[in-house]
Amino acid sequence: ALAPTAVECSLRKLLSSDSSSSSSSSRGGLAVEWKPDPCDEVEPGVPCTQLYHHPQGSTTVMPCPMETVTSPDGCGALFGGKADGEQCPQITCPKALGVTMKLVCAGGCCPTCWAPDHVVGLDRHTALKNPDVVPPAPEAPTSCGGVRCFEPLCGEGFTKGHVQGDCCYSCVASR
Repeated sequence: ALAPTAVECSLRKLLSSDSSSSSSSSRGGLAVEWKPDPCDEVEPGVPCTQLYHHPQGSTTVMPCPMETVTSPDGCGALFGGKADGEQCPQITCPKALGVTMKLVCAGGCCPTCWAPDHVVGLDRHTALKNPDVVPPAPEAPTSCGGVRCFEPLCGEGFTKGHVQGDCCYSCVASR
């Protein structure tokens, strides 16, 4: 890799001092810095999340690098001849609980806004006490541990059944 130029270094310094672009934020008086875990350190089955880098000198949101997407053919179909800058939504990331989320590539065609759970806690409703919650289907894959399912209410011509690979029962066509 080439060493950054003086202009690039100055730009990085300017951006890192800008509170809206900074990777640190304040939470209860404590500075919180974060970036995605290195891909070789994520647990199996957890998608690799990498920071998105805008094209040099631009704020245009472009597609994620093809080597990071899970379905390159799907991305090719999605972009279908669209011009640069038209393939992906031109988004900027909001603040959530005082933390600016960052654009990342995590397997999708286009970058998305993201922050790790330890920075912006996600309410996964783990304490939800609901009489409509039912156990997962006995045929569910082992990866469904901790899932919360609901009893399906099936319309005419459909009945409760299991689709291979799903965690919960769903409505399938009656036989």
